[in-house]
Amino acid sequence: MPYRLYLCTGPRCAARATGTYEALENALWEAGLLGAVELRFSGCQDRCDHGPNLLVQPGDRRYASVTPQRAAAIVEELVSNNDPG
Repeated sequence: MPYRLYLCTGPRCAARATGTYEALENALWEAGLLGAVELRFSGCQDRCDHGPNLLVQPGDRRYASVTPQRAAAIVEELVSNNDPG
């Protein structure tokens, strides 16, 4: 699963993203994907009214209003959408 997750930490999202990176990291660890999925901070993703935002590559999937509480569900969705073949 060669995903890269980019969590927006632009000027308007940074304060709202507090704890979200850690929650995503924990969810990846619990799913056994911490070494297989790259989690990074990004600059502004230009969707400030709906932040913090998460961009998933490949596929250009976007998640808006990402909170620590949603982290596990997002990781679960990535796992369930992964094509094992």
